[in-house]
Amino acid sequence: MVPSSCVVLNFVGNEMSSAEETGMGVQLDADLNNPGTSACATAIQTSYCSGVECSGQESDKTLCSGHDFEMSDVGLSFDILSPAEGSSVVQCNDPIRLRGLTTLDMVGKEFDSLKKAELFYCTYSKVVGFSVRKDDLRRNKYGATILRRWVCSKQGQRPKKWLEKRDRIREPRALTRVGCRASFRVNYHRETSKWVVKEFVTEHTHELPSACEIQGLRSNCGIQDTNVAKAKPIRSVSAKSGQVVDYMIDQSGSCTNIGLVREDLQNKIDVACQSDITDADSETVIAYLFGKADMDPGFFCKYTVDENKRLGNLFWTDSISRFDYSCFGDVLAFDSTYKINAYQKPLVILVGTNHHHRTTVFGFGLLKDETLDTYTWLLETFLSAMNNKKPLSIITDCDKVIRQAIKKILPESTHRFCSWHVERNAQENVQDEQFIESFKDCMLNHMTPEEFEQQWMTLVEKFGLQDNDWVNKMYKKRDLWAESFLRGQFFAGMHCSQLCQSMNSYLNCFLQSRLKMFEFVRQIDKAVSWIRYNEAKDDFESSSIPVLSTHLERLEKHAVQIYTRNVFYMVRSEIQDETLLIVSGCANEVDRRVYTLTKFRNAHMRWIVVYWRKDHRIQCSCKGFETVGLPCSHSFSVMKAEHLLSIPDNLILRRWTKDAKDSKDLAVNSCQSPNDFIEMLRFAALTADCRKLCFYASKTTEGYRKAKMEIYQLTRRMEESSKIKGGSISSVGFSERRSSIVSDPARKPRTEIHN
Repeated sequence: MVPSSCVVLNFVGNEMSSAEETGMGVQLDADLNNPGTSACATAIQTSYCSGVECSGQESDKTLCSGHDFEMSDVGLSFDILSPAEGSSVVQCNDPIRLRGLTTLDMVGKEFDSLKKAELFYCTYSKVVGFSVRKDDLRRNKYGATILRRWVCSKQGQRPKKWLEKRDRIREPRALTRVGCRASFRVNYHRETSKWVVKEFVTEHTHELPSACEIQGLRSNCGIQDTNVAKAKPIRSVSAKSGQVVDYMIDQSGSCTNIGLVREDLQNKIDVACQSDITDADSETVIAYLFGKADMDPGFFCKYTVDENKRLGNLFWTDSISRFDYSCFGDVLAFDSTYKINAYQKPLVILVGTNHHHRTTVFGFGLLKDETLDTYTWLLETFLSAMNNKKPLSIITDCDKVIRQAIKKILPESTHRFCSWHVERNAQENVQDEQFIESFKDCMLNHMTPEEFEQQWMTLVEKFGLQDNDWVNKMYKKRDLWAESFLRGQFFAGMHCSQLCQSMNSYLNCFLQSRLKMFEFVRQIDKAVSWIRYNEAKDDFESSSIPVLSTHLERLEKHAVQIYTRNVFYMVRSEIQDETLLIVSGCANEVDRRVYTLTKFRNAHMRWIVVYWRKDHRIQCSCKGFETVGLPCSHSFSVMKAEHLLSIPDNLILRRWTKDAKDSKDLAVNSCQSPNDFIEMLRFAALTADCRKLCFYASKTTEGYRKAKMEIYQLTRRMEESSKIKGGSISSVGFSERRSSIVSDPARKPRTEIHN
């Protein structure tokens, strides 16, 4: 029997707590009606599934403020039902009810326990869209809690002394406190043994995050006891920590629904897993990729078979990767160091760097061997998938065959060796740590070609390496690895294929498992999913404002507005370095000024910076912008001398800005690209734009049904329009449809493998 003066919040999930095992569920008692007595109570029961209408299905739990309770990571699902005849309980499953709560609705209401009060406010914050932080706590003389207060995480202000601090060792956290007044306070009433609401402030002084950004709120993330309980049985069968997380992703439906931090869970779980190899593995892989092509019109895949009908080379990429390449395909890096599948086929990962200066994946290749013909096929297939857009620069290891293939297919692209591979080869051929350090200075330091020649001669003579074959061979190839000869060529700040290595480090956990090809491809897809999830997280973090800490505050503020968070830190470092520069000369010409700069206590170092007065263009002799795409410290010195309040347009490269992937600027009417490639770009852009629609529509039954109807009607109109214009809907993502059965590759013994 539910008392008439309480509301029951019944959280339902697939993991039952000790209270739930009784069949009663977790109940939070609070009166949401008028103060005093009430004619009825309200029961709120939440259940959910990932993005689809559901009722009574399994669900995952989310940690909120240290407590376990079941709620959807994409919002709660509510329905309003009339009370049954003869019952005083009204079942209210409407998030609008929670969002509409006012101070009058809550002040004076009671909770049976402090935990239930906290659980209620966490649920309320999840629906409204803000993060909760514990604030005031008071105890009586016996140590018992008598008051507890929770506030919005943006409550208060950061002390001024921390904002003005300049001698920082660590990067300060972004400003999050903006004086928000939202709060919730309960006091313990000794006579009734209840917790009474004394304060409930709903007004926020800041903009609430969108539905897609709620997953980034701190109080909505964390590891629950139920997650650890799920992991323990899997540990007993030797599943590794990465696979445990992937299992939870499969259960929740997406990385965004998992509701925990991957690293935190991996720190608690350390296991091993092994997967058996079955026959018809190649057929399963091709069928899996065909299925992806049917769902993604921009999916591209191509494979070869040998004379024995065995799978040879395999390349695949999806619409998002192709769209990313259209935005960030100016620099390409690939590496084939690892052979981490049962057939020991070389895995080639083709990646670049996105606007957050992080890994973005362009495609994958599983090759039959590492010959010139195979690499030529890979590059030709890759360009075919990318509408024949060629990169400006390409980074690879020191393999001779790869170099020949690049000269043949990408003769106009600037090729450089990965500095990590060059350094590793130096360690193998010249086993001298002092030489390695000096060699790295020659390889990575900014100097003129003449200065490099002089330093190289000194290095060779110092260590007596005049007759060393490897040293002499690398000197002849110095234009492929020395920064002195590559300065001015755009590499987006990359000098090694570490982006590929980061992908391999994820897949390397399965090296001893000898995965069958199908499982191997699926693990690659999951790795890509995490990379894209991290990109979404970077987008969310870029929306906050870092602490301004340099002497050029107006220029720094402009950099915050246009650049992503990670890139802004790189730009700010250049602004900080400007303090060491001195303007030693300035020559006025007809339409420009030529500045000569030196460095404090390094007067021999000089740079020439040209400033055009008419359009505020700036060009520096250090070629930093041409190499990285960001304004250098010398350019900022000239901006200061010219009293500029913003960074000139010629020093802003779109690929580093927050709008680098803005679908509004997509040239959907461009006539420079084939129709199928433009169709793929449209598909990727529309997919991104529809994410918020799907999220909001899935929160209520009415919204779900309305969205389904609108989507159906719009689809019919688009289909009819496509037929009128002579278009057609095609799901062919392969270069050709298969006509025969493909056999598995021959398995190579490990003695034949050479990484």
